[in-house]
Amino acid sequence: VVSTVVSLDLAQHHGSAVIELATTSAVSLEVGNLAMISITDPQGAAVAHTLEMGSLHFSPPAAGTVRVDYAFADHMSYDGWLAGSSVSFLWPYFCGNLYPCHSAPSDGVRLELAVTGVPPGKTAIVTPHLDADAPSYMLALAVGSYQQMMLGTTRAGTQISAYHLAGQDGSTQMGVAYLRDAFDWYEQNLGPYLFGSHAASVAVLWGPGAYGGMEHHPFWHVGADSLADPVTHVHEAAHGWFGNGVRIRCWEDFVLSEGTVSYLQAHVTGAVKGQAAEDAVWADMMLELSQAVRQRDHAAWPATCGQADVLRDLYDSIPYMKGAFFYKKVEAQIGRTAMERVLSRFYATWKGKAAGMQDMLDTIQVETGFDPGPLAQTWLRGLGIPQ
Repeated sequence: VVSTVVSLDLAQHHGSAVIELATTSAVSLEVGNLAMISITDPQGAAVAHTLEMGSLHFSPPAAGTVRVDYAFADHMSYDGWLAGSSVSFLWPYFCGNLYPCHSAPSDGVRLELAVTGVPPGKTAIVTPHLDADAPSYMLALAVGSYQQMMLGTTRAGTQISAYHLAGQDGSTQMGVAYLRDAFDWYEQNLGPYLFGSHAASVAVLWGPGAYGGMEHHPFWHVGADSLADPVTHVHEAAHGWFGNGVRIRCWEDFVLSEGTVSYLQAHVTGAVKGQAAEDAVWADMMLELSQAVRQRDHAAWPATCGQADVLRDLYDSIPYMKGAFFYKKVEAQIGRTAMERVLSRFYATWKGKAAGMQDMLDTIQVETGFDPGPLAQTWLRGLGIPQ
């Protein structure tokens, strides 16, 4: 799939996806529990297709583009359109419950979303047209009575803002206190942002106890319980470079996304707020790592590829925190400036593509001469908290 332009009517629960394909060979797309209506070519002629266990199979027309019209359902378990929260949630592999897709994290697609049927007085914050490949779960929308808080423009010209709901002014102001400066640091030290000239944190109401954020660039979501936490905002912003800007090769490489970004959330805090602020972030992360190890320890970077279920096997604090401390230990060996150079070189090499954690280890060694393999073995493949 080269690109997918999705149009959703929230009132009628109807959707359409115009899908540009790079092949005329047989195609299979995930459609979850979508109710299929029709598939047509650019002239409106029907395209023969079959449905089988949540998959859509067809042979593309010579033009290479099809339109799929369908109906979508409400979901309750963070796996589609959450009508009760007025927000989509497609990570990690539930995109097929909102549009025809391929959910493998290595696959990149250029996305765009348009929404109608928005209730009066509400605004839909949606994925705009993207000129760079992104993972399929990055398509997102949030609907609410949003107010925009302007945070300024980076030196590269990216407008940074935050969208919040009524009564969230104070917590939003606290949470985005240094978001613009952090985003500017990413652009200046990692490389150009791939996903447009406007980026923003968007407050969402996932429900009580649902904290953290979700990396839907350029308008990533932050749960109401984490809205006042600056680290959450700079963490999700960093996914524009790692996780979204550079996709992961398979779910076992989850640490390349979350471990790198967790390291960056501390690193950029130090860069823009000072060493004491960075030290406080590291202290909080060590506490989180200690709790995670006590609850369920496991390898942050499994030795397989394509066999792990990210929700079952990896979705806890271990890849985030062990990954972050792995980078901290590497930094202690090569220096802060060299670590920044490694991340910049890695991003320049892999932006818009999929990579694995081994590619990062290789980059560290080539760029600095330091072999990070032993540290990776103890921190990413081993158990416990290494000394």
